[in-house]
Amino acid sequence: MRQIRGMSRPAQFALATAVVSAIAWLEILFSSRAQDDRLAYSIFDRLYIFTDDWGAAFEVATVLLVCLAPPLRAAGARLATWLGARPGYAATITFVVLAIAARTVYRDTPLAMDEYAQLAQAYAFAHGAWSWITPLAWIDRLIPPGFRNYFLAVDPGTGQTASLYWPGFAALLTPFVWAGVPWLLNPLLSALSLLLMHALGVRLLGTPTGGGWAVLLTLASPEFTVSGISYYSMTAHLTANLAFVWFVLDGRPSRALLAGLLGGLALILHNPVPHFLFATPWILWLLLDKTRWLALLALAAGYLPGVGVGIAWPLCLGHLTPHVAAATEPLMQLVVHKLRAAFTWPNWPVVRTRLKATVKIWLWSAPGLPLLAIAGLRGAVTPLRLLAASAFLTYGVYWFVPFDQGHGWGYRYFHSAWGALPLLGAAFLVRSTPVLTKSPAAHAAEARITLTSSSGWWGLVGGLALASLILGNGLRFAQVHDIIGALIAQVIPAPDQGRWVRFVTWNRGMYTWDRIQNMPGETRTLTLMSFGADADSAWMVQRFPGAERRVSDARGSLWALPP
Repeated sequence: MRQIRGMSRPAQFALATAVVSAIAWLEILFSSRAQDDRLAYSIFDRLYIFTDDWGAAFEVATVLLVCLAPPLRAAGARLATWLGARPGYAATITFVVLAIAARTVYRDTPLAMDEYAQLAQAYAFAHGAWSWITPLAWIDRLIPPGFRNYFLAVDPGTGQTASLYWPGFAALLTPFVWAGVPWLLNPLLSALSLLLMHALGVRLLGTPTGGGWAVLLTLASPEFTVSGISYYSMTAHLTANLAFVWFVLDGRPSRALLAGLLGGLALILHNPVPHFLFATPWILWLLLDKTRWLALLALAAGYLPGVGVGIAWPLCLGHLTPHVAAATEPLMQLVVHKLRAAFTWPNWPVVRTRLKATVKIWLWSAPGLPLLAIAGLRGAVTPLRLLAASAFLTYGVYWFVPFDQGHGWGYRYFHSAWGALPLLGAAFLVRSTPVLTKSPAAHAAEARITLTSSSGWWGLVGGLALASLILGNGLRFAQVHDIIGALIAQVIPAPDQGRWVRFVTWNRGMYTWDRIQNMPGETRTLTLMSFGADADSAWMVQRFPGAERRVSDARGSLWALPP
């Protein structure tokens, strides 16, 4: 970072962080809020306008707080050192905290259909089947028409149903469904990804403190923590890609084989694009180095099981509906059809959405982390440059995808390559502290000075990260809790005992159609779309004689079934 006359480089960084966040805040407040009615916006825009304004204001306030609080800066720098020396403790604490948050903040609730489709598929797997049956006479009440053959493939002749996403993440969820704790998977993957982040930091930066900074910058980013309590597959993508890098860097063919197996899993977690973009620079690197061709062959062999599943799953779905993929359609023709639907030249709405997504990368990371990552590129070793290439490729290609992400926390399309940011940021911080290369005695003496400094890089970034770790995550957890709570409140709760049928007035409120969720094999509560009180009553009399209506209001109705 080039120094401005009369201002230290850390001060310049603090000013730049505050200015960028302030610009984002003003843009959200004065350019986007054209209407006060939240339902007038798309899901993506609503979350951006009515939650990220607080995130931008928080980052401005955080810079001011840290600049005025030397003890906070010293504590943040010490925490990075502590995390570097005790990654196991950090991962364990993270797992416990995120597991509690998954139950209390995220309320063990698949918020969006992206989450529900994969969790429902996991329930089907847990019952020993690859699909489940939706009764045709009930299909209009069980699956909103707009979700058929968009999130769920449904055979119009038999009612056989399956998730349209590739089944990798559902397969990971399956043992947790068996155990009755599906909400534990992402907290566990988050803890594992922290260990990988630390290990890569130590390997690439040559010091445990480098791993500690990578861990702290990761934990200080709500992009990581909130994804880690959700039912999205993004945390699995991040973890698989970090492990892929770890094994590729080992160099041995046996480890390259493991990297390929993990890469094959990453290809089928929900769709193959995220890992394909992430892995491309690494595969080219292996390809261009003749000494690594044996590892490349082992890597390719490892991919085969995942690629096989990736080919078989769409063909299986093709038996359910011709809108997904005809089982007789040639594979290359199917691939071309999918690519044409998924990619297009960006028009203005897409450009505007990606600009907002870029703001989300900034606001959902530790304060100033993207700037640190860019600074970390200077003099970076080849693996860090390859990580940066994965991040830039992922970020760039999604400008040609015509969809916004809808629901989601941070910019989830970028999450598979997000791990590059804290590692590059840690590289800059390690490089900015030359005492790391000195003797152990000199290092210990000078580190004490560095850690207690209120003006150096470690103090400033450590203070910002510590504030975001506590306050930034707290803000985002509160927002997520309120959003999910508001959506759940639009549905009548069913008691834990007994069997129930619940009708949901799906065309009122905020995205109530997402609340039509029924897990395969779970029969205690059946949730259906309401077509009006009279139609619902007639439907119940016909199909569940003896059922008793217990609650009826604007949200719908709740019926108790006979024992």
